[in-house]
Amino acid sequence: MTQNKIITTQAIEDVVNKSSADRIQVRDLVDAMQAIGFGLAMMIFAFGIIIPLPPPFPSIIAMPLIIFSLQMIAGYTAPKLPKRFEKISVKRSVVAMLVQKSAPYIRKVEHILRPRLAFVTTPRAERVIGVFTLIFSSFIVLPMPLSNFIPGLGILIISFGLLGKDGLVVICGIIVGLMGIAISTTAVLLGVEALYYIKNFFLN
Repeated sequence: MTQNKIITTQAIEDVVNKSSADRIQVRDLVDAMQAIGFGLAMMIFAFGIIIPLPPPFPSIIAMPLIIFSLQMIAGYTAPKLPKRFEKISVKRSVVAMLVQKSAPYIRKVEHILRPRLAFVTTPRAERVIGVFTLIFSSFIVLPMPLSNFIPGLGILIISFGLLGKDGLVVICGIIVGLMGIAISTTAVLLGVEALYYIKNFFLN
């Protein structure tokens, strides 16, 4: 996995280190990832979701993931930003923080990644993966309890699988994301039911 180690830790670091400006355009980050495919782009934005941030930041960070998911479904081989998003910029310090916080986890995961279940990471299969990541990222945008961390973690695991061409890890990520949606939906349903009983208790 030496090649993957170079790719996952170096591509974004190069953008951060070469820039002397206070802000970095999102376009530059995405351009740096194009030679790698969707895995690295998804990984960086997924880390931005699972790192504890106050609303509405997780929902904002999830928007590019929705775009990337749609592109995967459409058969794109690498992420591309619509022109309206090209001039959006983020603080250089924020990107540096994401890289710094994600690097230790990347190094740990790289030790377990290896090519497995190759049919899961084929271009055709990536369209199906795009459907799942679209569902997960759309769920993150919704203001629902517990809707951020577990679906975001699912996307993060999927991104590791794509980077390592590890179909087993991709499948694990899909399962985690589906579990997150189930937990969040259950929490909402229980909350609605609790409100219904409270209403009946006081009004009847």
